[in-house]
Amino acid sequence: MEVTPLVSVVIPAYNSEKTLDTCIKSVTTQSYSNLEIIVVNDGSSDDSKSIIEGYVIRDPRIVLIDKSANEGLVQARYAGVEVASGKYIQYLDSDDILREGAIEHLVKKAEETNADIVVAPFFYCGDGTLQKSLFFIFDELSGIDYLRNVMMWKAHWCVWSKFHLRSLYQNPIERPDISLGEDVILSTQLLFYARKVVPIYQEVVDYNFTSSSMSHSDNFDDVKYEDFKGYVKWFNDFMRTKGLVDVLRKEIAFFHLKAVQTQFGWRKIEDVDKEMRNLIANIKLYPEFSKALTRRERRLVALYRFSHWLGYQKLKSYRRKK
Repeated sequence: MEVTPLVSVVIPAYNSEKTLDTCIKSVTTQSYSNLEIIVVNDGSSDDSKSIIEGYVIRDPRIVLIDKSANEGLVQARYAGVEVASGKYIQYLDSDDILREGAIEHLVKKAEETNADIVVAPFFYCGDGTLQKSLFFIFDELSGIDYLRNVMMWKAHWCVWSKFHLRSLYQNPIERPDISLGEDVILSTQLLFYARKVVPIYQEVVDYNFTSSSMSHSDNFDDVKYEDFKGYVKWFNDFMRTKGLVDVLRKEIAFFHLKAVQTQFGWRKIEDVDKEMRNLIANIKLYPEFSKALTRRERRLVALYRFSHWLGYQKLKSYRRKK
């Protein structure tokens, strides 16, 4: 007899009227039908709620969680997980699409391997392009070893590319009130608690990516910048409290290199100066890290090595090329 465990698909929605119908339809039409589709209306002011209510009438698998105020992606996701009853959780953003047969492939792999997490590639869709995501080949890894690869940018942080057991939330999952780096925070914890991670090689999500999206823009206000610093601090604290600093020393150094790259395009020079000094020390320890820098960034590092004062003056006028 074929095993068909219940899968809870959690879709946070905030002012998503233009994309929500297509998103939900991509789930309701999956070949795998034993689904609980939890759509969280996160205080939308458009017609998102009406769209969800229409699906609730037509499909008994749809569950609407209606929040009166917008509390952000993190709280919306957790609101969905808290009412979920499926064996597995699949996240999906309201402007993305679950590809045909995705859940069937994910469940099959999870059940065959008794995995805690099944990871999968996806497609970047947007600006008139379709591009496959980065994905590396492996048979099976522990959660910590897969986290190593994510931290080294060989795999992705996004939680919707990680089909996982709902039982992972029986562990003490932290929910910091940070609106930037949500996927880093949740993925880090899920992988830390996961015993086994396995891959499938079919793309499961069409990720609606645009060059003007928040995570790919240099226009960050002070609040977003504070959130950025907050999630980096959270990450450092988590590594320390879980005893991972020595285990993942090289990977943590690379994580900070990428954080400094992000800050290069911002006007928070007083913070970057300290990080630049750490970056130079890490490059001395791990020379291969320099390959991850752009030519302009390598020149800036070289100038810093020659003179911190000259490097700092150059950094004041440094803006990443768009």
